[in-house]
Amino acid sequence: MPILTTERLTLVPLGPEHLDAYTALIAQPDVHRYLSSGKAIAADPPGEAARIIGVAQAQWRDRGYGPFAVFETDSGAFVGRGGLFWVERLQGVEINYMLDPRFWGGGYATELSRRFFDFGFGDLGLERMVATTNPDNAASRRVLLKVGMQADGQRDFGTHMVDYFRIDRADWAAGRQ
Repeated sequence: MPILTTERLTLVPLGPEHLDAYTALIAQPDVHRYLSSGKAIAADPPGEAARIIGVAQAQWRDRGYGPFAVFETDSGAFVGRGGLFWVERLQGVEINYMLDPRFWGGGYATELSRRFFDFGFGDLGLERMVATTNPDNAASRRVLLKVGMQADGQRDFGTHMVDYFRIDRADWAAGRQ
Protein backbone atom coordinates (compact mmCIF):
# COMPACT_ATOMS: atom_id res chain seq x y z
CA MET A 1 0.00 0.00 0.00
CA PRO A 2 1.38 3.38 -0.97
CA ILE A 3 2.46 6.22 1.23
CA LEU A 4 1.74 9.52 -0.51
CA THR A 5 3.02 13.00 0.18
CA THR A 6 2.10 16.54 -0.69
CA GLU A 7 3.98 19.72 -0.02
CA ARG A 8 2.87 19.71 3.64
CA LEU A 9 1.25 16.34 4.30
CA THR A 10 2.07 12.64 4.58
CA LEU A 11 -0.69 10.13 3.79
CA VAL A 12 -0.56 6.53 4.99
CA PRO A 13 -3.27 3.91 4.44
CA LEU A 14 -5.79 4.08 7.28
CA GLY A 15 -5.41 1.12 9.60
CA PRO A 16 -5.99 -0.13 13.16
CA GLU A 17 -2.96 1.80 14.41
CA HIS A 18 -4.93 5.01 13.73
CA LEU A 19 -8.00 3.97 15.73
CA ASP A 20 -7.50 6.32 18.69
CA ALA A 21 -6.75 9.40 16.57
CA TYR A 22 -9.57 8.60 14.15
CA THR A 23 -12.05 8.04 16.99
CA ALA A 24 -11.12 11.42 18.50
CA LEU A 25 -11.59 13.04 15.10
CA ILE A 26 -15.04 11.67 14.33
CA ALA A 27 -16.27 12.21 17.89
CA GLN A 28 -16.18 15.98 17.30
CA PRO A 29 -19.68 17.23 16.43
CA ASP A 30 -18.34 19.78 13.93
CA VAL A 31 -16.62 16.98 12.03
CA HIS A 32 -19.70 14.79 11.56
CA ARG A 33 -22.43 17.43 11.40
CA TYR A 34 -22.78 17.20 7.59
CA LEU A 35 -22.47 13.41 7.39
CA SER A 36 -25.49 11.20 6.81
CA SER A 37 -24.00 8.85 9.39
CA GLY A 38 -23.62 11.65 11.95
CA LYS A 39 -26.17 10.21 14.38
CA ALA A 40 -24.52 6.77 14.33
CA ILE A 41 -21.11 8.35 14.83
CA ALA A 42 -22.34 10.50 17.71
CA ALA A 43 -23.90 7.45 19.38
CA ASP A 44 -20.75 5.29 19.18
CA PRO A 45 -17.57 7.01 17.92
CA PRO A 46 -15.23 4.10 18.80
CA GLY A 47 -17.51 1.54 17.17
CA GLU A 48 -17.99 3.63 14.04
CA ALA A 49 -14.27 4.35 13.81
CA ALA A 50 -13.47 0.64 14.02
CA ARG A 51 -16.15 -0.16 11.43
CA ILE A 52 -14.84 2.46 8.99
CA ILE A 53 -11.27 1.28 9.43
CA GLY A 54 -12.48 -2.25 8.59
CA VAL A 55 -14.16 -0.94 5.43
CA ALA A 56 -10.98 0.97 4.61
CA GLN A 57 -8.84 -2.14 4.90
CA ALA A 58 -11.24 -4.06 2.65
CA GLN A 59 -11.08 -1.29 0.03
CA TRP A 60 -7.28 -1.38 0.04
CA ARG A 61 -7.25 -5.17 -0.19
CA ASP A 62 -9.96 -5.52 -2.85
CA ARG A 63 -9.47 -2.39 -4.96
CA GLY A 64 -5.91 -1.19 -4.42
CA TYR A 65 -7.03 2.17 -3.05
CA GLY A 66 -8.84 3.50 -0.03
CA PRO A 67 -8.68 6.13 2.68
CA PHE A 68 -5.51 7.49 4.19
CA ALA A 69 -4.65 8.78 7.63
CA VAL A 70 -3.32 12.30 7.01
CA PHE A 71 -0.48 13.84 9.00
CA GLU A 72 1.37 17.14 8.87
CA THR A 73 4.81 16.25 7.63
CA ASP A 74 6.67 18.76 9.79
CA SER A 75 4.84 18.32 13.10
CA GLY A 76 3.53 14.76 12.72
CA ALA A 77 0.09 15.97 13.88
CA PHE A 78 -2.91 13.88 12.84
CA VAL A 79 -4.87 16.12 10.46
CA GLY A 80 -7.64 13.74 9.48
CA ARG A 81 -8.70 11.16 6.96
CA GLY A 82 -9.17 11.28 3.22
CA GLY A 83 -8.79 9.24 0.09
CA LEU A 84 -10.58 7.29 -2.57
CA PHE A 85 -13.60 5.07 -1.91
CA TRP A 86 -15.61 2.87 -4.23
CA VAL A 87 -19.23 3.87 -3.56
CA GLU A 88 -21.66 1.25 -4.81
CA ARG A 89 -24.72 3.48 -4.99
CA LEU A 90 -22.76 6.00 -7.09
CA GLN A 91 -21.06 3.30 -9.14
CA GLY A 92 -17.95 5.39 -8.88
CA VAL A 93 -14.74 6.21 -7.07
CA GLU A 94 -15.36 9.06 -4.65
CA ILE A 95 -12.73 11.41 -3.30
CA ASN A 96 -13.39 12.55 0.22
CA TYR A 97 -11.73 14.13 3.20
CA MET A 98 -12.50 14.71 6.86
CA LEU A 99 -10.24 17.10 8.71
CA ASP A 100 -9.86 18.09 12.33
CA PRO A 101 -11.38 21.58 12.75
CA ARG A 102 -8.01 22.84 14.02
CA PHE A 103 -6.81 22.50 10.42
CA TRP A 104 -9.81 23.96 8.60
CA GLY A 105 -9.13 26.94 6.38
CA GLY A 106 -5.46 26.09 5.84
CA GLY A 107 -5.81 24.71 2.32
CA TYR A 108 -5.34 21.08 3.29
CA ALA A 109 -8.60 19.86 1.69
CA THR A 110 -7.55 21.44 -1.62
CA GLU A 111 -4.05 20.00 -1.33
CA LEU A 112 -5.44 16.54 -0.58
CA SER A 113 -8.00 16.64 -3.39
CA ARG A 114 -5.33 17.47 -5.95
CA ARG A 115 -3.13 14.65 -4.66
CA PHE A 116 -6.07 12.22 -4.83
CA PHE A 117 -6.58 13.18 -8.50
CA ASP A 118 -2.89 12.54 -9.23
CA PHE A 119 -3.11 9.18 -7.47
CA GLY A 120 -6.42 8.14 -9.05
CA PHE A 121 -5.88 9.35 -12.60
CA GLY A 122 -2.10 9.18 -12.75
CA ASP A 123 -1.19 6.12 -10.70
CA LEU A 124 -4.38 4.05 -10.91
CA GLY A 125 -5.53 5.00 -14.40
CA LEU A 126 -9.09 5.82 -13.36
CA GLU A 127 -11.33 7.46 -15.97
CA ARG A 128 -13.64 9.39 -13.63
CA MET A 129 -13.91 10.38 -10.00
CA VAL A 130 -16.87 11.79 -8.12
CA ALA A 131 -17.57 13.56 -4.84
CA THR A 132 -20.66 14.30 -2.79
CA THR A 133 -21.41 16.90 -0.17
CA ASN A 134 -24.27 17.78 2.07
CA PRO A 135 -26.06 20.69 0.33
CA ASP A 136 -25.42 22.83 3.43
CA ASN A 137 -21.64 22.27 3.37
CA ALA A 138 -20.57 25.36 1.45
CA ALA A 139 -16.88 25.02 2.38
CA SER A 140 -16.59 21.55 0.89
CA ARG A 141 -18.47 22.66 -2.22
CA ARG A 142 -15.97 25.52 -2.70
CA VAL A 143 -13.04 23.10 -2.44
CA LEU A 144 -14.48 20.72 -5.02
CA LEU A 145 -15.14 23.52 -7.50
CA LYS A 146 -11.70 25.04 -6.86
CA VAL A 147 -9.93 21.79 -7.76
CA GLY A 148 -11.83 21.51 -11.04
CA MET A 149 -14.76 19.24 -10.28
CA GLN A 150 -18.02 19.97 -12.06
CA ALA A 151 -21.27 20.25 -10.14
CA ASP A 152 -23.71 17.72 -11.60
CA GLY A 153 -26.97 18.19 -9.70
CA GLN A 154 -28.16 16.31 -6.70
CA ARG A 155 -28.61 12.64 -5.93
CA ASP A 156 -31.29 11.16 -3.69
CA PHE A 157 -29.82 8.62 -1.29
CA GLY A 158 -33.24 7.74 0.10
CA THR A 159 -32.66 9.21 3.53
CA HIS A 160 -30.93 12.38 2.34
CA MET A 161 -29.97 14.42 -0.70
CA VAL A 162 -26.37 15.13 -1.70
CA ASP A 163 -24.76 17.55 -4.12
CA TYR A 164 -22.90 15.52 -6.74
CA PHE A 165 -19.62 16.48 -8.42
CA ARG A 166 -17.52 14.74 -11.07
CA ILE A 167 -14.25 15.06 -12.92
CA ASP A 168 -13.03 13.02 -15.88
CA ARG A 169 -9.45 12.14 -16.70
CA ALA A 170 -9.44 14.51 -19.70
CA ASP A 171 -10.66 17.46 -17.59
CA TRP A 172 -8.03 16.68 -14.95
CA ALA A 173 -5.27 16.48 -17.57
CA ALA A 174 -6.38 19.74 -19.22
CA GLY A 175 -6.35 21.52 -15.86
CA ARG A 176 -2.76 20.48 -15.19
CA GLN A 177 -1.40 22.37 -18.19
